[in-house]
Amino acid sequence: MKTDVRKSRKQLKKLLPEGSVFNERVEIGKGTRINGPITIKGEGNCEIGRYCAFGSDIRIITSNHSMNTANVQIKLQRRIGACDISEKGADVDIGHNVWIGDSAIILPGISIGHGAVIGAGAVVTRDVADFSVVAGCPAKLIKKRFSDQLIDELLQIQWWHWDEERMKRNVEFFNLDLTIVKGWTTADLIKD
Repeated sequence: MKTDVRKSRKQLKKLLPEGSVFNERVEIGKGTRINGPITIKGEGNCEIGRYCAFGSDIRIITSNHSMNTANVQIKLQRRIGACDISEKGADVDIGHNVWIGDSAIILPGISIGHGAVIGAGAVVTRDVADFSVVAGCPAKLIKKRFSDQLIDELLQIQWWHWDEERMKRNVEFFNLDLTIVKGWTTADLIKD
């Protein structure tokens, strides 16, 4: 799912709203909008696709503590000279055109598919499939946004990689309610 080139910390500060906290290993794709402060922390990478819509106060965590020792606090473990209990970074991958509602929490090692919707306040503990809607604590599948056939077609055309001129030529495609239009394929609708 590679996104755009890795941005410098200074470039990321411009993209992320004031008050955001983030690690050095964040990539954000073209056109993604973040509508309030978010936290991206941990030792792993966080890759966010193109044209995503993020709410406010989202937390993305890319590493965790080991739970296999008597103590679970990393700082105490270091202070007393015990073994390191911080787990290696667990990357978080967020696909293209994903909508994440306010105050959602994405845990380490999670992959969120293209076109997925994460409900406000959800705690995502498992991978989320393409074009799925999940909500709750822990987040559970509510529904798929489209039929399996339409999902396959949308994944094939990958409109999020189009330039804006092609998107404008296909504005009718972007205006359609894809849940009610029947008897067509994306090839019938798209103008090159």
